[in-house]
Amino acid sequence: MTTHKTDDRSCVLPLIKQANLGHTDEMLADSGYDSHHIYEVLQKQSIKPIIPPPVNASTSSRSTLRNAMVEYIRKKGYWAWHTKHNFGRRARVENTFYRLKTIFGRKLLSRLIENQQTEGHMLCHLLNKMTDLGMPQTVKIA
Repeated sequence: MTTHKTDDRSCVLPLIKQANLGHTDEMLADSGYDSHHIYEVLQKQSIKPIIPPPVNASTSSRSTLRNAMVEYIRKKGYWAWHTKHNFGRRARVENTFYRLKTIFGRKLLSRLIENQQTEGHMLCHLLNKMTDLGMPQTVKIA
């Protein structure tokens, strides 16, 4: 949990330290996480970064995996890269956060960060419980 002023890239190392690295094979992220430093950090941890580079990305001598991603997109296009890496999984994550915010509100009720962390865990648990009970089925009528 961070404030809205926190740069996402600065949170990667603390998140890696919190995560169970035995179960972390790859990181799906938006292009806001694209940086040579992030690629290097993830590669040192044996985590495959799946981060789309920006449209105007250029290759450099620092990160060979990032260069490979940029070159692959240049040659075959973004949607080929998207399909190859099953990047659509990220949309499911975004959809889950949309559901969480729609159901429980866009703001946390607690003021202290420790309480906000507990509240966040509780909301995730409630959303998981609701999902376990059954997702609504949407049917087109007209």
